Formats: sequence, structure tokens, C-alpha cells
Amino acid sequence: MFVNTKSKIFIPTVVSTIFRFLFYMTLPLLSIYFKEVIHMSDQLLGIVSSFFPLVVIVFSPIIGQLSDAVGRKRIIYLGVLAQFLAVFLYLYPATVLSAVIGRILSGFGWMMVVLITLAKVHDKLKGRERGKKSGVFLGISWIGSLLGPLIGSFLAYAFFLRFPFVLSLIGLALLLIWLFVWKSHHKPVVHKQDFNPFYALKKYFAEKKLRAMALIGIAMHTRVAVVEIFLPLIILSLGAGLKEVGILFFLRGFAHLFQGFAGRITDKKGSKNVVILSVIASSVLIIIAGFTKSYIPLLIFMCLEGFALAFWNVSAWTFMSEIGIRKKMEGVVVGSYTSIAKTGHFVFALISGFLVVVFGMTPLLIITGAISLVTVLLVAPMLASKYKILNRDVKR
Repeated sequence: MFVNTKSKIFIPTVVSTIFRFLFYMTLPLLSIYFKEVIHMSDQLLGIVSSFFPLVVIVFSPIIGQLSDAVGRKRIIYLGVLAQFLAVFLYLYPATVLSAVIGRILSGFGWMMVVLITLAKVHDKLKGRERGKKSGVFLGISWIGSLLGPLIGSFLAYAFFLRFPFVLSLIGLALLLIWLFVWKSHHKPVVHKQDFNPFYALKKYFAEKKLRAMALIGIAMHTRVAVVEIFLPLIILSLGAGLKEVGILFFLRGFAHLFQGFAGRITDKKGSKNVVILSVIASSVLIIIAGFTKSYIPLLIFMCLEGFALAFWNVSAWTFMSEIGIRKKMEGVVVGSYTSIAKTGHFVFALISGFLVVVFGMTPLLIITGAISLVTVLLVAPMLASKYKILNRDVKR
């Protein structure tokens, strides 16, 4: 079993799972919290939320390179610390400025923990079962992403809106204490170029297939802004409550628990094929969800969309990991892809509030689905390659 492997794989999996739980405990409540406690307008809500992906865009290539240079563990610890400070600022003093700073810190926290734990696990994966093992890691980690929104929403409903934020803060403090004893044995070797994001991006864009994945990633990340910012508000506008917000986010993410199965399919059918089919399926489903007029149909189609996303997540990371290992630049691939893909999140978060004023909230689901559908159909030929690295061992 995966959990019985060496601790150098098990520990980052546990850290990722706990962090995701504490991170996603508050994420579906953020837009509601900002509107009710800080009294933000829809336009301001989109602008404030855009700082999260902006940080990821600018600094992910640097973080990826630094993790290669100074060691993954040090970066992971700093990421947990950044998220702790972010949640603290959401609670105190709970102003627009503290919310902006909090979203910036949360961006650092997310990429330093979620991305670098993934890179650390990929460091140890090799062979033809890369997709399967990567899928198991992502599936286990997703337990935190799955339970966090459900428990956070129910706690907010049962007690008060700030309560999940307080619990997240306490949990992050305990995680920091535990990580303090997780020593790094990597001797830091930092070069000037490690702080240059363009150096990493240049290496990333040198690969045709990675350029294609960047375009698909940008399109797919436009829906992240819609789901994180406006899906909770869409649910409330349909007459549902905070419990229903948690239920939808829980069920939408449930399929991600089976990313190990998705990984086996990816290994068998080829990561390129699964990437294309999963993007098409998820795009069509979220478009259909945009035409729903009540909670139950929205729930059904968003859950099916989440199932397709589980295959997209595993196949995309497997596809890029194979290239990263072959080129010996796993950290660069993880950081650079995230930086590029998050531009879709950033731009859509920035303009989403204004789109809501013109079109309303629910049509945003249709718009983001159409963007990803058109993109994958246009760039799919770019994923073809002369390198036959699928379904066999990757030579280092």
C-alpha cells in the first residue's frame, strides 16, 4: 500500500492532506465572509480575490526553483506559516486591507505547500506506474479538500461564521509545531537565477507539449475563480443555505478520492488522451450547470463535472511530470505551469464582478466552460510528440 512506503513519501502526503483540510475549511465561506463582515461589493470582491492568483502567477516559478535549490521541506514550512498569518488577518482586524494582505499570504501558502508537497512526492516516483502512484497521493490529499468545505460550512451554520476561521487558525498553529521537528537534510545551494522567474518560464516554454498544457491550464483555471468566489453565492441565490454550500463542495470533490483509479486509467490509455477527454467532458458539464434554475440540478451537474476534473487533475500532472523528469526540471515544471495557468484564475477573478453586473452570476459557469472547451479543441494537436514516454519507464 502507498501509506506503507517510506516516510519521505508518507509525511508530505499527510502534510498536504492536513493543510488542504485547514485551507479549504474556510475557502467556500470567504466570499460570504467578505460580504457580510467586511461589506464588500461584488466588484470589490472580485478584485480582492484576484490577489491570490496574482501572487501564484508571479512567484510560482521562483518558488519551484527555490525548492529545488534549498529543499522542499523549508519551503513547505514557510507556506504553512504564510497561511496561518493569512487566516489571522481575515479575523483581525477584518478590513479590506487586511483581506488583501491575507489573500496575498494565502497565495504563498497554497503554492508553497500544495505544489511543493506534490513535487516532493514526484521526486520519488518512477516507472510505468507514475500515474497510478501520483493519483493515489492526490486522492489521499484530496480528503482534506473534500472534508474541509463540508465541515467548515456546517460549523458556520451550527455556530457562527467566524468559527471555522478560528479552528483553521488553531490547526495551522499545531501543524507549524509538528513541522518544526521535520528537519531538512538538503544543503541549500542558491543561485541568482533561482530568483528570476523568466529563467524558469523560458525552460518551460521550450517544450511544445508544455506550451499546450499552459494554454489549457489558463482556460481551466478561469472556472476556479467562478467556483471559489461566486458558486457559494449562486447556491444562496437559489434559496439554499450554508449547509447546501458545504454539501455541493463536498460531493463535487468526492470523485477526487478515486484519483488512484483515474491514474491507472491514465497509465493504460495515455495521459494525453485522458487530458483531452476530461477537459471536454468537464467543460460540457459546467456549461449545462449554467443553465440550471434550482439547487438539485446544479448539484448533479457540478458533481459530474467534479468527476471529470479528477481525471483531468491526474492526467495533467502525470503528463507534465513525465516531461519534467526527462528534462530533470520537475520543480520548474510544477512552478511554471502553475504560474501560467493561474493567469486564467487571476484575469477572471478580476473581471468576474463586472461580468456579474452585466450577465448575472449563473451565466459565468457557461462562459468559463465555453472558454476551456474551445481551447482544448484548438490546442489538442500540440500535445502530440515524437517522444514515446508514455506507458514505460522514464530514463533519467
